[in-house]
Amino acid sequence: MLKKIFIRRVYNKKTIEYYLIKTFFWLQIKLLNVIAIIKGHKQTPPIWSRLAIELHSDCNRNCNFCPRYNDYSGVRKDKNGNHIKKQMPTWKIKDVIDQAAELGFRGSIGFHRLSEPFMDDRYIEVATYAKKKGMIIKDHTNSDIFKKNPEIIKKVDNLVDWLGIGLYDYKNEKEKNEQMEFWKKQFKKTNIEFSLAAEYPGSRINSILERKNNNDNLVTNFPCLWPMLGLWIRYDGEISLCCEDDQCMFNIGNVFENSLKDIWLSKKRIEIVNKLKRSKGRLNYELCKRCCYTGYIRYKYINKKFIETH
Repeated sequence: MLKKIFIRRVYNKKTIEYYLIKTFFWLQIKLLNVIAIIKGHKQTPPIWSRLAIELHSDCNRNCNFCPRYNDYSGVRKDKNGNHIKKQMPTWKIKDVIDQAAELGFRGSIGFHRLSEPFMDDRYIEVATYAKKKGMIIKDHTNSDIFKKNPEIIKKVDNLVDWLGIGLYDYKNEKEKNEQMEFWKKQFKKTNIEFSLAAEYPGSRINSILERKNNNDNLVTNFPCLWPMLGLWIRYDGEISLCCEDDQCMFNIGNVFENSLKDIWLSKKRIEIVNKLKRSKGRLNYELCKRCCYTGYIRYKYINKKFIETH
């Protein structure tokens, strides 16, 4: 409850919490810049801390609070609403992992973006490959695949270091707690946490909950650190600036055409990062003006109703 009150105060008006968060971001940016200079990379961090390689394009659900819900561009759905079903080739997935390892990356890696990673039969293979390179496997799932095929859990447990499980179908607190206990018992070694997006949905770009009037969104005054901390690769190789840029609107590069090093250190990407890490830097980009993320914390427009999922 206190956390919800704090977050509301951060975003709704210029309170002491608002200025505390801005100070926090300023200190984080200065620290990243110092590390970058020490490592010889001037004004860009030495390497990302979070890598996402999307194995495929599809999801077995069609949740209306998800950005893929209203995407008829051909990236997630075609103009008739049919799900796009494409995969990144296995050789390219492993090539990206190899490149990341050669650059010294040993942070967390996941294999989803706006797709359900465990729908892909190659998950165990590629996660094992990344694990052998010293990477930390951190992923998210709606758990439907585990319900249909519980044997997969044994293969995932301990291979995946951290797993976020989305709970969408409970009707009350009792059912929610029962589901949490159930999943905790299924995994003996993997660290399990839960997402309650159906109960507390965020205002995400292209979802049914995206704000139509964003003029009072104080988040646009905040610097954004996401592009400094993560590298997001869509199933077709296109690079997203962040998790809200599923359309890859910044044209940063493609892993089929560019190396990870060239993408990360490209002049264009660094210029974007340097603008966004300043206060009001988001106002330079139309997509960023629509965003309700702060960089570490996402403002949840609390909705006490359950959002229908299917």
